[in-house]
Amino acid sequence: MGLSNRRMLQLFAFLAAWALVVVFRLMQVQIVRHDHYVARAQRQQESTLALNPVRGSILDVKGRVLAESVAAESIYADPQAVTDRRAAAKALAEIDGIGLTAREIDAKLRGTGSFAWIARQLPLEVTARAKKLALPGIYFLEAHRRSYPRATLAANVIGYVGLDGDGLGGIEHSFDAQVRGTPGKVTLLRDARRGVYLVGGDGANRPRDGHHVVLTIDSVIQFIAERALQKAVTERHATGGSILIMDPNDGAILAMASAPTFDPNHFRDAAPVAWRNRNVQDLYEPGSTFKIITAAAGLEEHLVTPSQVIDCGNGSITIGNITITEHDGHRYNLLSFEDVIVNSSNVGTVRVGLALGQHRFYDWIRRFGFGQRAGIPLPGESTGLLRRTDKWTAVSPASIAIGQEIGVTPLQIVRAVNAVATGGTLVEPRIIEKIVDDDGKTVYEPPHPAPVRVMSEKTAAVLNEILKAVVVRGTGTKAALAEHVVAGKTGTAQKAGRGGYSADRYVGSFAGYVPADQPRLVMLVVIDEPHGEYYGGTVAAPVFREVAEATLRYMGIPPSIPSRTIGVGRPLLAAFSQPRGSAGPATAVPDLRGLDARAAIARAVASGLTVRAIGSGVVTSQDPQPGGALPVTRRVTLKFSPHVQQEVRG
Repeated sequence: MGLSNRRMLQLFAFLAAWALVVVFRLMQVQIVRHDHYVARAQRQQESTLALNPVRGSILDVKGRVLAESVAAESIYADPQAVTDRRAAAKALAEIDGIGLTAREIDAKLRGTGSFAWIARQLPLEVTARAKKLALPGIYFLEAHRRSYPRATLAANVIGYVGLDGDGLGGIEHSFDAQVRGTPGKVTLLRDARRGVYLVGGDGANRPRDGHHVVLTIDSVIQFIAERALQKAVTERHATGGSILIMDPNDGAILAMASAPTFDPNHFRDAAPVAWRNRNVQDLYEPGSTFKIITAAAGLEEHLVTPSQVIDCGNGSITIGNITITEHDGHRYNLLSFEDVIVNSSNVGTVRVGLALGQHRFYDWIRRFGFGQRAGIPLPGESTGLLRRTDKWTAVSPASIAIGQEIGVTPLQIVRAVNAVATGGTLVEPRIIEKIVDDDGKTVYEPPHPAPVRVMSEKTAAVLNEILKAVVVRGTGTKAALAEHVVAGKTGTAQKAGRGGYSADRYVGSFAGYVPADQPRLVMLVVIDEPHGEYYGGTVAAPVFREVAEATLRYMGIPPSIPSRTIGVGRPLLAAFSQPRGSAGPATAVPDLRGLDARAAIARAVASGLTVRAIGSGVVTSQDPQPGGALPVTRRVTLKFSPHVQQEVRG
């Protein structure tokens, strides 16, 4: 074989071997590892990005925007396409609003992948400046960012949203599923020249926007409450406070203020304690505002009457080895039960708590909603702290009677006090008015549970008169309004700590409603750890007055004085326990027809009569008839009906 033929054979062998290698490799790529390389190519050429839907708005009851989503853009990079990493990082860092240093951006661009977020959900004016730089490998994606146009207003109720669109607090968290919508997706394609194209985002991949949540909160009333609260906390050098305002008739929360608060646009700048909604999450011992519950239980169980004289022990009472004294060193001896509450006597109230006993008292406390959630849709609502009776000591009924040894939330106190305002029924509080779609069509409306009766109308009417007296001549005089009668109760509680109660840390509060005879607002003001003066009648009652005056004026409620207002300068309720045949202040039976239970009982008592009530609503008939001589028994029987329109008398 010649040399040329040998070389041809060698070349042929080489080409044949090379062809076999190529065929083998093609088989490996196309057949054996086909799926692997397809996936690898897709990773290099494609990326799938989630398209967040437009998050629904949160509105107040008048349709004012509290939270909304506004147009924004996100900046991302293909690190492999960035020609000068350091120059790009420096240029982007110089743009005000991106919020990153050149070193931080450079670290993002060092990645070996083909996608990296630089900054997300930036205002359009910020990304516009970045676009002018025309940096290779830097791209932009349409987005939305959460905006809270009223900044701190109702922030502790509304909550806040994280960068990925997740609700992290308040209504934003509780109704995240309703407001966030359904995400879409878009595919990011790269060609051989590193060009980038976005594909998809429509049809089945289109994001579906969220619904809008309408609250019962009124922004104006919320502003009034927050302004007054912040002023009080600042002036009193307090650690915090809260104000809760509710419509007594349907349980709608009109305002829910907490201090300290925060701006949800920049929630990370605030301490976590500022994110808390004190009205539903924080427990405190209510002090003397809880005496309303003790009084209601004592009256319902017929253990006391308003004019029953109670021995207040010259200012102290001892149970076991514990001595309970009066506030401010008062040394009361004999007081009517009405004056026990008006003057906030600890000893007098303790005697009622002891008379109730552990099990009966516990049942009444539970009946008023303590030790259980109100069920309002806000995250972190506390049940409060009410121990079972097997954990009580001999002193527990006495301590709890005056608001110690029990932990409550402001919402629980408001719900309980509201039972007096409504004539004896417990109304469930609510904060959601409805959920609507983009067309304003209601897609969800929370049910309104029927009120539950927890005490008789008669007891509620008696308590109403006592609580009016608290404001006229008792510890709550600084809550009084010029144009409306206020009913309420002060509270001052020492804060518990290690080793017992603190000598210099207090919670001052005032709970009440207005106008007292036809309530439109029920409100609680709590000032936590005020410095200097700390009594609820001094630090919280004036805040109640300020907020109530402004709110009633905003709501257009006409003055209720002197309309159907009875003076409470003396113990009007003494007649409830007068012996038969005692002389009364009137000589003829008053006309009580058309009045509700509260007003009818108050007018009857003012005439020296005791009352037997039948039914509920307004007075439809009475015995004896109006204008007749007062009966020897000094008793009038009133029949009530809920179906008769109430007559307003001057």
